Amino acid sequence: MLNNYFTIKETAENLNKELSGKIIEDCYTQEKNKLLFEISGDSGTERHSFMLEFSIEKDYNYIITKNQYSKAKRNFASLFEEIVGSKISEVKLHNNDRAICFALDNNVNIIFIMYSSKANSFLTENETVINAFKNKEEYAGKNITDILPAPKYPSNDIPANSKVSDILKLRYKRFGNLYTSEMLHRLNITKDQLTDDITIGNIENEFKKIDKKLETPGYYIYRNDDLVHLSLIETEHLNNFEKTEFKNINELIIEFLKVKFITEKTDDLKDRNIAVVEKKIADIVKKLMGIEIQLSHCEDSESLKRTGDMILQNIYLIKKGDTEFKYTDEKSAEISIKLKKDLSPADNAGYYFDKYKKQKNSIDTLKAKLKSLQSDKAAAEAELQRVKNMTEYKSLIKEEKKTEDAKNDETSRFRKFVLNEKFEVWVGKDSASNDTLTTKYAAQNDLWFHVRGSSGSHTVLKVNNKKEDVGKEFIMKAAAIAAYYSKARNASNVPVAYCEKKYVKKKKGFKQGSVIMEREKVVFVKPALPDPVN
Repeated sequence: MLNNYFTIKETAENLNKELSGKIIEDCYTQEKNKLLFEISGDSGTERHSFMLEFSIEKDYNYIITKNQYSKAKRNFASLFEEIVGSKISEVKLHNNDRAICFALDNNVNIIFIMYSSKANSFLTENETVINAFKNKEEYAGKNITDILPAPKYPSNDIPANSKVSDILKLRYKRFGNLYTSEMLHRLNITKDQLTDDITIGNIENEFKKIDKKLETPGYYIYRNDDLVHLSLIETEHLNNFEKTEFKNINELIIEFLKVKFITEKTDDLKDRNIAVVEKKIADIVKKLMGIEIQLSHCEDSESLKRTGDMILQNIYLIKKGDTEFKYTDEKSAEISIKLKKDLSPADNAGYYFDKYKKQKNSIDTLKAKLKSLQSDKAAAEAELQRVKNMTEYKSLIKEEKKTEDAKNDETSRFRKFVLNEKFEVWVGKDSASNDTLTTKYAAQNDLWFHVRGSSGSHTVLKVNNKKEDVGKEFIMKAAAIAAYYSKARNASNVPVAYCEKKYVKKKKGFKQGSVIMEREKVVFVKPALPDPVN
C-alpha cells in the first residue's frame, strides 16, 4: 500500500509543491534503513526547517516530511555530503515508475527507489550513479537504467481461455491489490473465473473509472480491528471498515504508519503475553501430572497394609535374615514379598505398616494440592482466553507493565495463600527469602509461624488491621501451611509455634534464615494447604 504506484505518484506531486526551491542543509542516518534530509526554506517572513525521512525498511518503504525532529548527538553517520547546500529544483516520478526523482540545481539527481526488493537512494549525474545510501561500492559507476529499467507497457495480447487473474497481471498490475479488490467487488467477479470479451471490457471500464477518481484523490484510512488499508479513493468493498479522512498524502502516510505500528506492537505484546500464560499453564500441568502420579501410588496404600498383615499371619514361617517371603494367593498366583534381612519378621511387618500410614496420611494433602492446582489451571486458561481476545493497545501495555512489575516485585519470591478477603499467608521459599520475608515484609502485628523441632519455611499470617481479631480458624490454617512447608510434612500431628512478629528477633551473627522467638504459643496441626478461595 505504501509503495503502490498511485501513492508514490501523489507523494511526488505533494513533495514538488512543498520542496521546490528549498535547500538541503544536511543528510545523515541515525537509524538502520532510514535516510534523513534536513531541508530549509523561506516561509513568509521566517526561515523554516523540517525533515525529509526516507525508509527502505521491508513493508515500510516511504517518504514523508516532518516539522518536528531531533538529530542524535552521536551515533549518526553523515551521507551525501556532495549535495549539502544544493537547491531542489523539481520533484517528480522517475521514468513514470515507482521511484521519485529530486532534481537539484547542480545537475545532480536524488533517486528514491520504492520497490521493496530494490529500495535504495542514489545520487546520479548524467544517469550515472555517483553515490548510494546502501551498497555504495556495488552501484558506483552504474547507469541508473540498469538498476531500474524502464517499466514495461501493459500487454494487449490476451491468451485464449484466460482467467481474470491473467488479465490483471498483463494489463493492470500497477493498480495493486486494494484497487483491484475494489474493481472485483464492483463487478461481482473473482480472479479465478474465465474471461470473455464482455468481462474484459467491463474490467477495462471499471479501471478507467478508478483511474479517473485517482486523478483527484482523497486521503483515507480504512480500519477494522487488526486490518488497516490506505486508499486514495472511497471504496465500496471496505464499507464495513471504519473510515478516517486526512488533508494530504503526507498526513495520510504518517497516520497510517502510526496505526500499523500500534497494530504490530499490539500483536507483539499479545504474542509475548500469550507465551507467558501458556508457559504458566504448561508448568501447572506438569505439577498436576506429578501430583496424580503420587496420588496413584498413595491410593494403592492398602496393598502395603495387606503385605504387613500377610507377614504377621505367616510370622512363624519367616526368620530374620530372609530377603523375601513367597506365598500363593486365593487365585493360586505366587506372590513374593520383599523383606529387609536386618529386620525381624515383626519389624518387617511394622515397616510396611509405617509406609501404609505415611501414604494414607499424604492422600488428603495431595488431594488438596491437586484441587488448588486445578483451580490455578482453570484461572490461567481463562487468563489466556482473555489475552487472546484483547485488542486494545493501552490495555496490553498495562498487561506488560503488570508482568514487568511482577518480575521486579520482591514479594514474588514468596508463596502466597489467600485465606479470605482479610487474611493472606506468605511463605518463604529458601533461606534468603525467609530472611527477606521476616525482616522486610512482616509487619510488627503480623503473626509469625515456624514448626517446632524441625526445619521449615518462615510463614507469616498478614494482619492488615491491627485491631482485627485473628480467629483460631485462620491461625490453624496458617500453622498447617507452615507444617506443610517443613520437613514434618508427612507427619500427622505437627507442633507449630507462633507469635507476633515483633517478638521474632534476629541477632547479630545469626546465619541467613535463623531467628529466635519470644512469647510464642504452640498449636498442633496436620500439614495441609488451604482450599482455593472462589
